Amino acid sequence: MFVEQAVEKCYRHTTPNGFLYELVKDFPAFKGHFEGYPLLPAVCQISFCSDAASRLLHKPMEVKAVKKAKFMSPSLPGSFIEVKLSQRPDGWYFAELTEPNQNKKLSQLIVQFSQRDL
Repeated sequence: MFVEQAVEKCYRHTTPNGFLYELVKDFPAFKGHFEGYPLLPAVCQISFCSDAASRLLHKPMEVKAVKKAKFMSPSLPGSFIEVKLSQRPDGWYFAELTEPNQNKKLSQLIVQFSQRDL
């Protein structure tokens, strides 16, 4: 299964501030990252940003570049991720991923998106 398809399956609904995803316990990336202590890989967090941008802009998007990334707290199976995107004046987006039930910041990124070829 492609990461994009797995991320799409995690989508739950739009929130007033962004997009809510549930990290189901059988999310494929948890199988190999890490044995005995599953964590969501950073590349998957970036994929959640792409999915959120696709939903926000109503067309398939992918991350073209990452200018800055700060990963502050692990994302674990069974938790939720809210992705908030805000466009900056320079065209890049500030992405903030939080665990809304625990009011915990997971990561912050400055990313640039481009339309994904189908």
